[in-house]
Amino acid sequence: MKWWLLSITLFTSAAFAFDTPYTMRSPRGLLMGDAFTAVNDDEFTLFYNPAALARHKRDFTLNPVNPQFHGTNILNDMDRFKDFPDEPVGASKVLMDYPAHASGGIAPGFKLFNIGVTFLANESYDVLLRNRAHPMLDLDLRSDRGVMMGIGIPIGPGRLSRKNSQGSQTSLGISAKYLERTGVRDTLALAGPVVVDSLGKDELEKVLKTLGRVKGVGYGFDAGLEHVTRSGNSQFVASLAALDITGTNFKEQSHPDNLQVADIRDQINFGLAAGQDFKIFHYILSADVRALNEEMDFGKRLRFGAEVGVPGLSLMAGMNSGYYSYGATVDMAFMKVTAGFYDMELGSKYKQIKSRRFVLYLSLFDFSFDA
Repeated sequence: MKWWLLSITLFTSAAFAFDTPYTMRSPRGLLMGDAFTAVNDDEFTLFYNPAALARHKRDFTLNPVNPQFHGTNILNDMDRFKDFPDEPVGASKVLMDYPAHASGGIAPGFKLFNIGVTFLANESYDVLLRNRAHPMLDLDLRSDRGVMMGIGIPIGPGRLSRKNSQGSQTSLGISAKYLERTGVRDTLALAGPVVVDSLGKDELEKVLKTLGRVKGVGYGFDAGLEHVTRSGNSQFVASLAALDITGTNFKEQSHPDNLQVADIRDQINFGLAAGQDFKIFHYILSADVRALNEEMDFGKRLRFGAEVGVPGLSLMAGMNSGYYSYGATVDMAFMKVTAGFYDMELGSKYKQIKSRRFVLYLSLFDFSFDA
């Protein structure tokens, strides 16, 4: 019974994200394989490239309510948890090396001409039980609060507008962010299955409470370039973004055990996107190459995505570091719902640690107008 309580705690806490340098992502982008650097035309622009603000099509856009929820997709692993064993050895075999994830957040904001502001609040819980010989419990618990502000400025002779369906525009974007992160990133050494078996739900909560959390404050800066070419109903975008320049490091409060929260490392991303909008039908094809400033397996860098849709309904699919994603968006005037499944890589190598996840996103009362 105690092992069953522990398993519940693991699933509601979620899997240790070994290699996730992002604060928040666009649900639509995740379902397009996260190949979104050059698409970047929704309410999450500041998380990808501030230069895209220069092609904002309206004078003012408000996104006041937009919660999103993510969790481990256990639907593909029902056989794994069928007849869950009560004994510690059997339970450890089921839970060992199985990443679990749960998170929820909101990012309301607005765009005024080519200026964007986004407020964010996000809770993320990740846990991973690993190492059969000497069990270790990896924890990455994060509670983020912050604000992001950015601007996109057209440079060069070319300019695009809502009424201009021909031409090109090159833009420069910069943004700044203030983040407060409360949580802990640490590893607990478990002496063995007997010790794990002695931990019921209440005891595990006491361990986490004893471990404590630490609060850190960080400032970050992003910059990007973007080139857009339009011809009739066609559009092509090339985008280069430098996110969290030199890294966003959190200055923690003093803690007797020197606990730390996860910093956000810098990343340089490049993306391409092309599509056509025929009013009654549209499609987008996109590709990203991530982390140009880091050494990693080439396959882990690659993202590919696609979207097809008609008014009120869009279908998305993609490939993220060799893993598939798919989902749909239903847009009904003042309500937009996005749902789907995506897999992502948690490890530092290509196809090292696969995390299966679902996402549910709801956006309410969005509106735009022109002065």
